[in-house]
Amino acid sequence: MGKLVPEFPLLGEPGNWNVLTLVAATVLLESEGEPFEGQLGVAWTIRRRSIDWKLGWHKAILGSDGVAYGDGHDFEIYSCWNSDYKSRAQARLSAAADAASELAWRAAAAALWELLPDPIQGATHYLNIPVTKKIRGGTLPSWYSEHKVTATIGRHTFLIG
Repeated sequence: MGKLVPEFPLLGEPGNWNVLTLVAATVLLESEGEPFEGQLGVAWTIRRRSIDWKLGWHKAILGSDGVAYGDGHDFEIYSCWNSDYKSRAQARLSAAADAASELAWRAAAAALWELLPDPIQGATHYLNIPVTKKIRGGTLPSWYSEHKVTATIGRHTFLIG
């Protein structure tokens, strides 16, 4: 029996991938190891940004230029597409276990086509609070506010931006 889900592309610019592949790869890279509901939440943040902010799917993930790597931007909207993360992203996508890949593809399709309800109540942002504090020397981004939190699933806290 063959694989149930497609392989992730490992070459080429992610901005040139089809929408489902880009969303699934983003979900895997941003939330692998989280419960399915958390992965679905990450996919729904992409959907919310794409539609509510009228960005389109690629720009909701990769920023206004729709390019992940080598575009001169230090940070992308989803950090897994930062230029300094390229080799790690490729390694993680190539080594993803079938079960992890399947969850990411399922979450991406469910949010893309609204097959499952939004578990994060309209959130457009999320973060892992302990990791974010560690990276930022104990602080959280200015857009974080406890009043904006809509859900906490696994290690991610989801917020309305």
